[in-house]
Amino acid sequence: MAQSVAPPVAPPWRRPLRRLHHRTVERRAATGAKDLRAVLGVPLDGGLLRRALTYQAEGQVVLRILVTGFLTVMVTGFLFVAMKGNCTPGGWLPGPGAEPSPCPTHRYKVTVAQVIGLAAAAFTVAAVLRNAVGAVAVRPACKPVFTALDVLRACAQACEPGAGHPEAARLSKKAQALGQALVDAAGPVASDYGARPTTRKRLRQHARLVAALLERTADELLPDRDRATRKLAELAAVIAEQVADGQFTNLLREHGQPPDLPTSAPESPDRADGRRLAVAAVTALLVTISLAVTTGMLGLPAFVTAPLAAITVPLLTFLLLAHRFGLSEAVRLVQVLRTVRGENPVEPTAAPERQEAGSDTGGDPPAGEARGAGNSA
Repeated sequence: MAQSVAPPVAPPWRRPLRRLHHRTVERRAATGAKDLRAVLGVPLDGGLLRRALTYQAEGQVVLRILVTGFLTVMVTGFLFVAMKGNCTPGGWLPGPGAEPSPCPTHRYKVTVAQVIGLAAAAFTVAAVLRNAVGAVAVRPACKPVFTALDVLRACAQACEPGAGHPEAARLSKKAQALGQALVDAAGPVASDYGARPTTRKRLRQHARLVAALLERTADELLPDRDRATRKLAELAAVIAEQVADGQFTNLLREHGQPPDLPTSAPESPDRADGRRLAVAAVTALLVTISLAVTTGMLGLPAFVTAPLAAITVPLLTFLLLAHRFGLSEAVRLVQVLRTVRGENPVEPTAAPERQEAGSDTGGDPPAGEARGAGNSA
């Protein structure tokens, strides 16, 4: 492992988001180097990690503001339509005597619009600050570095005096999360290189093999906690440095002897897929319930809200999955759910089709039968 280089200069005060991001990256890199030194006594290439975890959020803030504003306008318009009263834009409504009079619901609509606008602005500001403090505005391909640093932190805690089963169990979960992070990062990496199917398949397959190795090493925490902890710390440090260096298809292969990677890995981790679907479905259900309660209080009839709820839950679930994991991963998760429900039967293989074609009366007879027929003739 290479020696750490001097940390870069902090961004100026006129860029507060970059400055917050820089401070978090410096702290995480220093903590990871300290944890690795405490477990194995070797240094960590903090300079390589700092260069890979630079602030990369061009266009994300503007896109987030546009999306939040669009959703705010949609929700505000939906509430305005649901509220009683048919106000004109100026807030006046013709009275019984054909004289314009103040609309009774105009003041409530203005208040609701102001509350929704302030809440959306506060949510956007809080999300931007949280992302800056958490240093998540990095290249999607480099996000597994943070998970690898979490594994190093868990390894250091498991090696502390008095550590026992809770620390080992936490380390096992962190190791599994690192494997899943590598699998998730395969999609963005493939997109960076052109999103070709062969590139995506190669990256994802190699990431699954590394994830299987991490899970197998984590299973050794039960019989031999000390050795498995040191092994996980070693693997996490190498993965962090190689991911930061862009060696996405060469993880762990240049680390001493070639690692004993499993020959196969599970196609899709059932536990991780189930967690994703559960979180997205529950979030969509809570949002739908909130909208139904709000529209019910505003007087919208039930025969209108019920069909909307039936459409909103699956639509929001798919949109949440697509926003969090990408469109291709969301489609795959929906297909997994349909397979579990039995809506996607398995297609017949090609071998029976070839056998049926050979046994067809309209096809050519087998070679043995043709020779037998020729001899009898």
